[in-house]
Amino acid sequence: MRPRVFLWSITVILTAACAIQEPPPGGALDTKPATVVATFPADSAAGVSADTEIMVEFDEGMTRSRLERLVTFYPALTIGKVRWKKNTMVMAPEEPLHADTTYVVEIKPGFADAHGVKSPETIRFAFATSTKIDSGALSGHVFFRRKPSERAVVRLFRLPRDTSFSPEAVRPDRQVAANREGLYRFEFLPTTNTNLYIWAFQDENDNGSFDRDREAAGQLADSVVTLTAEAPQLADRDVYIVDPREPAEITGRIINAAGIDTLPLTVTMHALSDTTPPTYYTRCDSSGNFRLDQVLKGDYTLWAFLDLRPDSLCGSYPCPGDSSLSCAEICAQYPDTLVIEPGQKIKLEDLHLEAAKSREE
Repeated sequence: MRPRVFLWSITVILTAACAIQEPPPGGALDTKPATVVATFPADSAAGVSADTEIMVEFDEGMTRSRLERLVTFYPALTIGKVRWKKNTMVMAPEEPLHADTTYVVEIKPGFADAHGVKSPETIRFAFATSTKIDSGALSGHVFFRRKPSERAVVRLFRLPRDTSFSPEAVRPDRQVAANREGLYRFEFLPTTNTNLYIWAFQDENDNGSFDRDREAAGQLADSVVTLTAEAPQLADRDVYIVDPREPAEITGRIINAAGIDTLPLTVTMHALSDTTPPTYYTRCDSSGNFRLDQVLKGDYTLWAFLDLRPDSLCGSYPCPGDSSLSCAEICAQYPDTLVIEPGQKIKLEDLHLEAAKSREE
């Protein structure tokens, strides 16, 4: 019996030992992303030499392979060689830095430490080869479908540009992503009567590039803004991106003066290129109010009528007392063609429906 007790005791000890959770070798699991602790040139430094190397120091060891591909320079700067000094990435430009120029350096999210933990943050700093760094700033919100867009990318262009300028295709002078509240902000901009053009797009695939076939775009309502020494910082420059697929909403009221109140009023909208069947259809409530909320971009005519047939069309119906004859349904057409743009909310003026206003007069 004793050998069996001994073996059972050993089994219990081993099972308990297997159940004990211990950190992996080398310490606790690293879940904290790396951060930038210093840059050279330092942020906002001025008077930087033209032959300066750009350095970024991290607080821990990094996954070095291709990290420099996440670095963007404004204006564009070609990096010739990249080397590391412990936790510091050193980038040597192929050509000397331009004189009297403010450079903005941006490290996109996704840089990873030695354990593969990626940072969700964008790192941005600036320096100048001139004696004073540019101090202009421009900010605002981006809206998509009338709500702040957290997926917007905003591009800034200095004007004038050449005649082939297209914000969709050319490299911007600056580019930033909006935050969760739809806020964008450009800093370190020139204030020497500089004209700026702001354009934004909804970055559906989060790659920072505009896809004309899938993504909507819009420009600042004022088109061009100017920063000066007297007004170096401008705020509330909001951009509204229009989604061409977003339906519009049309509301209104039909006043029934036809003398027939036993049937609900019918409202239809027809694209100009079509008359039957109606493109959009609804019924009025007891007060004559109506609402069409899935209307796509286009030009339309709007009709209100008593659908006595009923066939959802403003036409004719068998006359009472002699069904071999046709009587005209009581109809009224809205006097103007409705030109509908994406996302519009349009409230029409009251439309009167009277017996004399027949489509077949």
